[in-house]
Amino acid sequence: MEERAPINEIKLLLENNNKNYNVLINKSSNFLFIQIINDEIHKKEYSKEFSLNDLFQCGKFFKFFEDIDSIIITLKEIFEIKRPIIHEQNNHIEFTIIPILSIMGEVKLIIPKINTEDKEAIDKLKLKIKEQANDIKALQQKISSLEEMMELFEHSSLYKRMLNAKNLIGDIIKNYEQCNLICDWINQHGILEFKLLYRGHRDGDFLEIFHNKCDNQGPTISIIESTDGQIFGGYTTKSWNINGNNSTDPKIFLFNLNNKKKYCSSDNGCIINNLDLLCHFGEINSHILGVYNNYFSGGGFCENNNGFNINNNELTGGFGNFKVKEIEVFKVIDPDLKITEEIGIADQYLDS
Repeated sequence: MEERAPINEIKLLLENNNKNYNVLINKSSNFLFIQIINDEIHKKEYSKEFSLNDLFQCGKFFKFFEDIDSIIITLKEIFEIKRPIIHEQNNHIEFTIIPILSIMGEVKLIIPKINTEDKEAIDKLKLKIKEQANDIKALQQKISSLEEMMELFEHSSLYKRMLNAKNLIGDIIKNYEQCNLICDWINQHGILEFKLLYRGHRDGDFLEIFHNKCDNQGPTISIIESTDGQIFGGYTTKSWNINGNNSTDPKIFLFNLNNKKKYCSSDNGCIINNLDLLCHFGEINSHILGVYNNYFSGGGFCENNNGFNINNNELTGGFGNFKVKEIEVFKVIDPDLKITEEIGIADQYLDS
C-alpha cells in the first residue's frame, strides 16, 4: 500500500482481546481509515478510503455532517468517551461506531484486509532466534570448557596451596598473591598449611603472651605491619622458647612483602630468645630485627647486616626504628618437612 502523508492525524490506541489496535484517521479530501492489529509476531493491516458520499450510505449518523473535518472532530469526541467495537472476519474487519445520541444509530464500516502478515519482520525474528541459538550454543561450550578447567584447577597443586594458605589472609595479609609469595619462599613446590598462633590486638603486646602462644610450635612465620604500611618479618624452622638459647637455623630468612624480597642468611642466622624482645631475629652476636615488649607503644628496630645482605634498613622500608600496627605469628605445617622428619626418626629407631 502506498504511504500517504497524513494531515492532522488522529491516532487512537484501542485494546481488545489482548491485541493492540492502532486506528489512524487522516484528514484529507477523503476519510482514510487504517487499522493495524499486532498479534505476537503477526501484523495484519486493513485500509479503506471513504468519500463523504460513501459515508452517507453507511447510515444516518454521517448525514448530520457536511464535511470530513466535522466528522473527524465528532469521532474523536466519541472515541474519548466510548470505544468502538471491532469484529475480525476472514478478509475484513467490521468497525462499529456507537454514537452518543441513539437517534443517530450505529454505523458499521467494512474495512478490507490489505496485508495478512509482516513477512520481513518474521524473517528478521527467525534470523535473530537463530543467532541467539548459536550464541547459546557457544556459551554452553564455553561454560563446559570453563567447568573442565575448573575441575583440573581444583586438582592442581596451586589450588591446594591456595586453599591451605587462605588462613594467612587476615589483618595483615590481604590477598593470595602475598600468600603465594610466602609459600614460594618457604617451599616453592610444597603445599603448606598455616595456623594462627598469635595476633597482637587479639592477644596483647606482652612478651610473656607471645611466648605462651608461640613457644615449642616448630616452624613459624612472624609477620609485622608497621604504621608506615610496610609488611615484613621472618621465618624459622626452630621453635621459639622463652627459656632457650639462640637457635641457629640454616633455613631462616627475613622478608619484605612491599619490595617482594627475601633475605637469606649464612649458617649463622638464628632466632634470639631473651626477656626483652620478641620476633627477634639475627646472627651470632648481632641483632637484625626485633620488637620490644609492649610494642604498640615501644615499637621495634631494624639493623643493617651483611650476613643477611640488608642495607639502608630496606627490610623495614628504610626505617631503623618503626611503630607497630599489628603482628601475627603462624605455625607453618610443611608435609614434605614432616615426612622427612618422620623418616629420620624411623632411621634412628632402626639403627638402634
